[in-house]
Amino acid sequence: MLPNCVDKHSSAWYCSIYRTRFFTEKNTETFTYKYQTYGVEQINKIVKPHIGKIIKSLREYRGMSQEALAHAGLFNRTTLSQIELGKLDCPDDLLMAIKTALNVELLPLLERERLRYKDMLYSWYDVISEYDTDTAKEMYEKLSIIKLLPHDVELNTLFVLFECRLMLWLKRYKDAKAIIDMLESRLDELSDIQRYHYFYVAGTFHIRNRRNKEALVFYTKALELTKYGLEKSIPLYYNIAICCQRLGFVARTIALLEEACNLHAIGSNTTIDFRIYNLLGKNYMKMGNFQRAKIFLDKAYEIALSNCNANENKDTKAYVGIVLLNYGFMFRMSKEWHSAFEYFDKAITYLDKDDANYLETIYQKTRSLIEMKNPLSCMTLLVEGVHLSKNSEVYTVMFEALKLMININNKSAEELETTILPYLLKNEYIYPALDYAIFLRDYYKTKSKGFKIKALEVSDLICTIYSKMLDGGEM
Repeated sequence: MLPNCVDKHSSAWYCSIYRTRFFTEKNTETFTYKYQTYGVEQINKIVKPHIGKIIKSLREYRGMSQEALAHAGLFNRTTLSQIELGKLDCPDDLLMAIKTALNVELLPLLERERLRYKDMLYSWYDVISEYDTDTAKEMYEKLSIIKLLPHDVELNTLFVLFECRLMLWLKRYKDAKAIIDMLESRLDELSDIQRYHYFYVAGTFHIRNRRNKEALVFYTKALELTKYGLEKSIPLYYNIAICCQRLGFVARTIALLEEACNLHAIGSNTTIDFRIYNLLGKNYMKMGNFQRAKIFLDKAYEIALSNCNANENKDTKAYVGIVLLNYGFMFRMSKEWHSAFEYFDKAITYLDKDDANYLETIYQKTRSLIEMKNPLSCMTLLVEGVHLSKNSEVYTVMFEALKLMININNKSAEELETTILPYLLKNEYIYPALDYAIFLRDYYKTKSKGFKIKALEVSDLICTIYSKMLDGGEM
C-alpha cells in the first residue's frame, strides 16, 4: 500500500518529492529528463542513484531510523549504515528483508524485479483494455509504487501511459489531458513502444471528446508504428473503426473490424469480442446486408448474455440491452415493425435511464411510429425522450427533428433541411442525417413542381453520404 501522502490524482507526482534527495549527489549515470507538471515545463538532470541512497530515501520517507528499520527487518544496523553510505553492496536476501520491512515488496530495484514489474504493467494494460475497472483500480494502487523510483524513467513512463488510459475510461479527462501534455513535451525522448502508447492515449482522448478526425490522426500514427515490429493491437483496430464509423466511412469500418477478427483469437468471450461483433453487425445493417448483420449480432448477443448470466450487474446488463437495441434497429430498417418493437421493449428492460442507449431506444421507437404513420401513438414516448435528452445536445436536436416530422409541412421541412441536417453533418452524426435526408426527399417528391428542385438537391446529398459510406471519401 502506498503511503497516504502519495497523491493518487497527480499523474506527475513522481517528478517531485524524491528529486532533491536522490539526485543532488555524485552519481554513475546522468541524463536529461524533461517533464511537464500540469502545464509547467521543467528540465532536470536525472541520475541513477546507488542502491544505498534509494534505501536511505525510502527509510527517511517512511520516517524510520536505521535502528527501527534494522529491528523490523532483523538485520544489523551497522551493515545497513555501510550500505546506505555506499561502502557495502546489498545482497539480494538482505534487500528483500529491507523492502519487506519498508512495505515496498513490489518496488523493482533489481533487473529481474523490473522485468516482473513490467509484466505486471502489461497485465494492467490488458485489464484496462477489457474495461474491468474495479480490477484496474486495484492494480493501480499496487503498481503506483513505481513513483517512489523517479530515476526509472522507462517504467514510470509506461505506468503514466497506462494510467492515462485508466483516467480516460473513468472520464477523468482533465487528469488525462495533463498526462498527454506532459508526454507530448518529451515525445522525442520516448521509445517506439512508448510513442505507440502515447499516440493511442492521445487518440482515445480525442475520440472521447468526439474529435474524430484528430483521433484518427493519432491512431493512424500508432498503427504506423506496428509496421516496425510492434504487435498489432485489436483495441487499436477497434478504435480506428469507431472513428471511421462516426465519420461515415462504413465500408472502411467493416474492413477494419474484419481485419481485427482475423488477428484476434476469437472465442474467448471477452469484452473486445463483444464490441467487435456488435459494431460489425451495426455497420452491416447500414450497408443493408441484414443477413450478415444478424450473424454478428447473434455472436455479440451470445457473449453478452453469457457474461450477464455469469455476473449480472449494470455493465453486463447494458451489453445485452445494446444488442437488443441493434436487433430492433435492424428490424426497423427492414420494416418488420412487430419484431422491431419487441426488441426495443426488451432492450429497455436491460438499460438504465441514465444510459445513452436507453435514450437511443426511445428515439428509435418514436422514429418507427412516425415511419408507420402513427404519430398519435408516439406522443408519450416523445415527451419522455425530450425530457431525457435535456443534457444531450444531439438528442435534443434529434427529438426536435421528430417533432417536425410528426407535423410535417413546408415550414417544418425547411427547418429540417436548413437547421437539423447542417447541424448533424457538421457534428459528424452521419447516419441520422441520412435518415432525415431520405425522409425529406420523399416528402418533397409528393409536392408540386416547385419542390422538384429541392428533391433533387436532397437526393444529391443522399448520394454524397452513400458515396462516403462506400469508399470513405471526404464530404
